[in-house]
Amino acid sequence: MRFAIRWSRAREILCVAGCISFATVVSAADAPPTFDEHVLPIFREKCCSCHNADKKQGGLDLTSHGQAMAGGSSGEVISPGDVDGSYLWQLASHSSEPKMPPESDRIPSDMLDVIRKWIAGGAIERAGGKPVERKKVALALDPKMSLQPDGPPVMPPRLSLQPLSHGKRPLAITGLAASPNGQVAAVGGRRQVLLYDLGSLELLGALPFSHGDVKVVRFSRNAKLLLAAGGIGGKSGRVVLWDVATAKPVTELGDEFDQVLAADMSADQRVVAIGGPSKVIRILRTADGSLEADIRKHTDWVTALEFSPDGKMFASGDRAGNAFLWETRGGREDAVLKGHTGGITSVAWRGDGAVLATASDDGKIRLWNRKDGEKMKEWDGHPGGVQGLCWLADGRLASCGRDRKAVVWKPDGTRERDLEQLADIGLRMAVSSDQKRLLAGDLGGTLVAFEAGDGKKAGTIDTNPPPLEQRLTVAQSGLQELAAVGKTTAEKQKVAADALQVAESQLAAARKAADEAAAELQAFQTREADATKSIKRWQDEIQFSKSQPPAAP
Repeated sequence: MRFAIRWSRAREILCVAGCISFATVVSAADAPPTFDEHVLPIFREKCCSCHNADKKQGGLDLTSHGQAMAGGSSGEVISPGDVDGSYLWQLASHSSEPKMPPESDRIPSDMLDVIRKWIAGGAIERAGGKPVERKKVALALDPKMSLQPDGPPVMPPRLSLQPLSHGKRPLAITGLAASPNGQVAAVGGRRQVLLYDLGSLELLGALPFSHGDVKVVRFSRNAKLLLAAGGIGGKSGRVVLWDVATAKPVTELGDEFDQVLAADMSADQRVVAIGGPSKVIRILRTADGSLEADIRKHTDWVTALEFSPDGKMFASGDRAGNAFLWETRGGREDAVLKGHTGGITSVAWRGDGAVLATASDDGKIRLWNRKDGEKMKEWDGHPGGVQGLCWLADGRLASCGRDRKAVVWKPDGTRERDLEQLADIGLRMAVSSDQKRLLAGDLGGTLVAFEAGDGKKAGTIDTNPPPLEQRLTVAQSGLQELAAVGKTTAEKQKVAADALQVAESQLAAARKAADEAAAELQAFQTREADATKSIKRWQDEIQFSKSQPPAAP
């Protein structure tokens, strides 16, 4: 009897314990994973051998929540609430290069699922903790401050010359910008932005863009920030901002479902406007990436966008040929720019902000008055379509297009000069801050620098630089070829020197023989002269003797 009672109570206890255990499991399943309890064990097993306090590969330490959130050498790797935008997730899920762990299979799916849920849930540190709020970035400038470049040129620090990506062929140059204060050019590439010195045309280094191909690059009006936008076609789009002087990422914005094809930052750095295949322009606050305004006026892909120099307005154009002026605050429509019959490929504000230039696939370049949005001037730019535009400081325009030409136009729209023929369809134009060099990028990925003064070609920039190891191999091979040529040349020089020595010896002997012959000839000539004198003398004597009377007996 007692045994039966005890067994009954034991079953009740086991049942209750089982219910409690099940409730705990369900609760744990419903709650977002935490770093300390769920994620750190995975990191310890799969990542911390390379990413710890003693061995921070890539500057990243994953042994604590604080260090993990701080990120590595390339910036933050975890964006709380944004799984696809987190670089750590991209590498761990093998959706981006370099794949992690390196030279190993992907982390098991159940572990990846924990990491994914942890990031999506706000990257909570421990049980009972709160999701991590995304940091606000103070990029906006004081309106009273000058928004134009001032002070010394803004140049990046020394960067590794190792490219982050290298393809079989260069990427078409749709992202091209020259710093407004410094001899730096930025070119969009595959998962990277390449920086070049506009004086030497040499590579300065690469900035990582883990979100796909870079379609747009822009320098801020004060040259201190660099914007890159792009993504993966049909999948995702993103914007990244870097501090040029430190080459460090400042913030990331946008979460598009397709590539960003057009983007720019307002002069006061308060907002970024983006557009693309969604036909929507989004105005995002740089402080926290929040949405300030949605503009849904365009009827086709948004292909061009640029803020006015003072940042109070921006212009946009789409693939259907629609172009508009907008007020930056609130995104209110200011003017409709009517007339183009082909897609808008580029928009560019003159330095004073009073005139907007638009380029179109209809082959026309048009100038518009900012005050009323009325057309001021129009001319035929490039047969087949104008693709790229940029203003020079003196009011001239430079353009390129489908005719594979780059042209400089006078302020009144008359043709000033055709530059050297491009290798492919011209897509983008830019001018250096000192106005001495023009850049033209084409569909084939060739970037050419021209002297702005006389239009002569200054050089070609390699927009698909090979890895350093490959460049070293090429250099070593070249050195070996030079050594072989040098050896052959040295052998030829020795043969020639030996021949010269023989020739010099023969010449010395010949000279000696010649000198001896000359001496003999001189002696002969002396004897001959003496003999001639003797003959003459005796002839004279004989003649004299014949002229004398005979002697008396």
